[in-house]
Amino acid sequence: MNRLPFLSVVIPCWNEAGFVAAFLDSVLANDYPADRFEILLVDGMSDDGTREIVRKFIENEPRLRMIDNPGHSKPVALNHGILESRGDVVVRLDVHACYENDYLRRCVQGLMAHPEADNVGGTRRAQPRDEKLLSRAISLANTHPLAAGNAKYRIGASGPRWVDTVFGGCYRKEVFDRIGLFDERLDRTQDLEFNQRLRASGGKILLIPDIVCTYFPRGDAREFVEWTYRSAYWAFRGSRIVGRWIGSWRNCVPLGFVAGLAGAAVLGPHSRLVRQVAGTVIGTYGCIVLAASARVASRERDPRLLVAMPVVFFATHVAYGVGSAVGILERP
Repeated sequence: MNRLPFLSVVIPCWNEAGFVAAFLDSVLANDYPADRFEILLVDGMSDDGTREIVRKFIENEPRLRMIDNPGHSKPVALNHGILESRGDVVVRLDVHACYENDYLRRCVQGLMAHPEADNVGGTRRAQPRDEKLLSRAISLANTHPLAAGNAKYRIGASGPRWVDTVFGGCYRKEVFDRIGLFDERLDRTQDLEFNQRLRASGGKILLIPDIVCTYFPRGDAREFVEWTYRSAYWAFRGSRIVGRWIGSWRNCVPLGFVAGLAGAAVLGPHSRLVRQVAGTVIGTYGCIVLAASARVASRERDPRLLVAMPVVFFATHVAYGVGSAVGILERP
């Protein structure tokens, strides 16, 4: 434990009064040596009580600092935190999650055990924000391959493996000197862009699946659809801004689905073949979604999920597909 490097925990934050206390409790409960890490919470001038909560923690916790971030841009917050950090290692955490008490130590030990790794992360299990059916369905879909694709940090893996991205991430500080900071032009998906740039420079990202945090997805229907839409929009819009593709093939699948539905709606009335193909595709899609939903409902012993899960899966695919299309077509 005494050989662990000094660690800087960087946290972008804005209006998180409902989550920040439990989040900070989980970070401060970590078993990383108390004299070997600092916590830099970079706040976007929250006006919902977040700052007051954080100040109360600061009164009793000298390791915690709050840094102002006017404008509440997430990449700007990350860059502020990195530039202010004193650690040899920087870990990025999200306020919408709670972390196991060995999370920080195991991330850093993962870096130490794998000298070829520049970024280490774990798996992100999902937990509903409340007991409402929709919130539960969204949480279950968050880690299901039908909604998450092959994102191993969401669906899990059988053992450590090299991946294209992880949730948050634990970076060697020298990585930022080598390839630069997060791109401040990107309102979202700045982590995708950074990790793509890291891999393009020869860096490697390691997922260690038994390093675990618990994430709380948006459970309100409007917030969930908007978040899904914006995530897709910025994956494609961000690629246009930086001049290269920053996503994965999994980001393109919903776009193909929505484009197919739109094409069938336009051409179907004029072509029997299009109607037949569209009917086959939609029927196959429906069977896949219903089968997946039935397995989830059976596993969770809640027959209501047989109705809720197809709605969430379909909303995910459509919102992501539409957001992707707008991100591609919208003028600069």
